[in-house]
Amino acid sequence: MTTTDTDRAAPTIGPNYARDMAAQCDILITVEAIKPQHNWIGPNTMANIFLVTNSIDEGTNAIVAFSNIGSALDFVKDSHGDLNAEGSALMLETATGLVPATNKAVKDRNFTGRTLHFTATDATGAKLVAAAQSKLDGALQACTLVGVDPSNVAMVANLRDALEVAQESASDSNLAEVVTFEIAILPLHKRKHNKRS
Repeated sequence: MTTTDTDRAAPTIGPNYARDMAAQCDILITVEAIKPQHNWIGPNTMANIFLVTNSIDEGTNAIVAFSNIGSALDFVKDSHGDLNAEGSALMLETATGLVPATNKAVKDRNFTGRTLHFTATDATGAKLVAAAQSKLDGALQACTLVGVDPSNVAMVANLRDALEVAQESASDSNLAEVVTFEIAILPLHKRKHNKRS
């Protein structure tokens, strides 16, 4: 069956959505399919699709789509291992600096209208950032447990400074010819189904 321009104007998630999206956008969908949810009614009619690109492949054929952030991040980690120097560490760019691209760090990000950027740095720089972040998190947790405002604790301020220094060092230690990655979060409207569909 031929897909018309009218059909393409309002894509909805259905049994053949992955195939139709690939045909419309020249997007290669691998690893997993989009699983439609039938026979449900509720206020949440949104779904996200996660589009992965890298800095060396160009065009829409280079985009790989996933239905969840975990699979998208696993793909980025695998690609990073293949395309960057052996022993380099995958880092997530944040407003405060680079952090190791752990599942928790990625999932803690606000995905609304956001694109996640990943780069690589040497393993030593990544370990220093992770250690500084861990110490800061521990100090903040201790402040919460005893009911103290962290902004009034000198050790917290010192640990924040140490984290910034570690992040700057990690940024400076980026490897030559690093392949970077992006995960773009694309919100999609799910089609509502009534009980009889």
